[in-house]
Order: sequence, then structure tokens, then C-alpha cells
Amino acid sequence: MRSAYLLLLLALVATACSSVVTETTAASTTTTVTTVAQSTTTAAPTTTTTSTTTTTTTTLPRGTVAEDARAVVLAGLPGTGLDLATADFLAEGGRAVILFSKNLESRDQTRALTAAMACAADDDILVAVDQEPGRVDRLAKIGIPSPSIDSTRDDFIADTVEMGKAMFNLGINFDLAPVLDVARGSNPVLVGRNFGPDPEIVAARGLDFQLTLESFGIVTTAKHFPGHGLSTVDPHLQITPIDAGLETLQEVDFPPFQAAIDGGIGAVMVGHPIYEALDPDNPASLSPVVLDLLRTGFGFDGVAVTDAFSMAGVRDGRTLGEVTVEALIAGEDLLIVDNPPEVAEVVAVIEAAVADGTLSRDRLAEAAGRVRRLASEAAPVECDE
Repeated sequence: MRSAYLLLLLALVATACSSVVTETTAASTTTTVTTVAQSTTTAAPTTTTTSTTTTTTTTLPRGTVAEDARAVVLAGLPGTGLDLATADFLAEGGRAVILFSKNLESRDQTRALTAAMACAADDDILVAVDQEPGRVDRLAKIGIPSPSIDSTRDDFIADTVEMGKAMFNLGINFDLAPVLDVARGSNPVLVGRNFGPDPEIVAARGLDFQLTLESFGIVTTAKHFPGHGLSTVDPHLQITPIDAGLETLQEVDFPPFQAAIDGGIGAVMVGHPIYEALDPDNPASLSPVVLDLLRTGFGFDGVAVTDAFSMAGVRDGRTLGEVTVEALIAGEDLLIVDNPPEVAEVVAVIEAAVADGTLSRDRLAEAAGRVRRLASEAAPVECDE
């Protein structure tokens, strides 16, 4: 019954999204890339073409089980310097680290930190930050603001260019933005961080942001798939049900994500809400139905990243180990473990799940391979030694 339902869903999504998004994507992509090419003046490479192909047959790089277990973790750091545990994590296969405000003191300190991480890894890495248009801008603490969500298009792109230059120079190559949720009604988690209730505007602004940062080699992330514009409670604090019908999701929530994927976005963050119309039993981030929709219905072959594992919306009633294994089995590639003491536990859980057969070795290798591929495609984080 679920398989037949999913096939019908995918067919409906493909039909609904293609007609709504293609026109917006074509119009926005050409203009945006031309603007970026004209505005960029630093050493970062500019891009004047885009690709709308999102699938690949390239063989994904594979490591040992221990290396792959670390490669699928986006790890939080405890302080402003590179601690021994994170250095070991990177040296032994970790490929992604996330920075929060607590990890930032100054531009010099941040550049020294990213360089130290690159030296520890001795390989391509992803250094992530939440630097969204609007109020969630971690780098504002060190004098790098995000573009305003209310600015004119020209100002928005110009401000994104300046932000991209700074991120490139700091060695930050992975932005967990833009927010593509089409917010309407009372939505506490999206206040001040969304482009409004019109899916065409959300899609166009998202593409402006995405393609501008990509001209610097900075990977962007469409979030929070499949869209929690109708959420009325905060998934940071509690389970978040979204009782939106399939037709509403197709017409309003899905199009910005399809536009981003057609524009070649590198990562998609899957949110923690529970969507009654898709999978009433699981948060989207742990749902094989939602992940299959992302891959098959939307044609996405990049990195599927979870929202933070510390959120009550996904942890309520589940242990950290259960969340970890369920997410990978469902099809996630990169797990945000924002609480540094939990990084080693998550790695151990993954290794144990492969050893006892709960998690397929090939599934882990696929996820880790996608992360490594993305790290190799992003702007390099330089080791200064």
C-alpha cells in the first residue's frame, strides 16, 4: 500500500513542480550569474554557467568503515581553537565541521581555526556555518553580516557577494542556507529568516543567494525540505506536525526546492517535522518516504543533511543511537551532531550498526562518498603550514 502511494505521490510531484519551477529557474539563473561575474573582484573563481543536471554516475569515493562513519558526521566544536578530539576526528576520516557563534572571536582567529582543521585532516573538508539571509547570521559576530531579506534584488546580490568574499577568505565553504520554506501564518521558528509566502519569490531569492555563493566555491543548502512553512511550533523544542495536504505541498512548498535542485545546489537539509500527507509516522529527517521523494521525485543526488540532532523534534522518544541509525537507513548522508561530546558516540553507533548488519555497508559508503565528493568540489580550505 505504501509503495503504491509513493509511486502516485512521485508522479504527482514531478508533474506539479516541473511546470511551476522551470520558468522561474530559467529567468533567475541567467541574470544572477551574470551579476556575480561582474561584481566579484577577489581571488575567488567566478562562474558564468550553471548546470541543471542533478544526477551522476560517478563512482563515489569509499573508505574503511571507521573512516566512513566519521565522514557522515558534521561535528560541532567545543571552543574557539581546534581541540584534540576534533583534530583526531578529522585525521581519522572526518570531513565536515560546523561553526557556531561560540566558536568565533575574530576573523584572524576564525581563519587560524579553519587552517588548523585543514592541516589536521590533510584532505578536502567542509567547514559549515548557518549564515542565512535575515536574523540567523553567525558570522555577524565577527563583522560579516548576511544580506537583508527585505532588500532590493541588486542590494541583496551585492551584499551576498561581499559576504561570499569574506567566507572564502576565512576558509568557510559550506553555508547551511538559504531557507526555502514558504512561510505563512504564525510560524515562530521562521520569523525574520524567510522570504515570505510567495513560492516564486522564495525560489528566485533562493537562487540569487545560491548562485552567488557558488561563484566562490561555497556550497549552499536548501532547507528545510520538504518545507515547513505551515509549522506552528518550533522543532527545536517539540515534535512538529504539519497537517498540510499533498496539493498544498505541491503548489506552495515544493517549488522552491525544485528550483534549487534544478540550479545544481550541493546540499538539501531535511527538516524534523512530521508530514501527515507524506509519512505520518516519522519525522521527515528519519523518513525513507521523504528521502525517496527527494531522490526520485526531485532528482537530487547531492548531500542530504539532517537538521541538528539536538532538537527535541527528532529526539523525543528516541535515543541518540536510534536517531543516528534511522537517519542513515532512511537515506541521509550527513548528520549534524552539534553537541561535541556526542560526536564519538555517534561514530561508535554507526560502526556497531554496520558490524551487526542493522546498517548496510553500502548505504554507509554511499553517504560518505557523497560527502567526500562535495568536499572535493567546494572551495579548498587551506592549511597554512
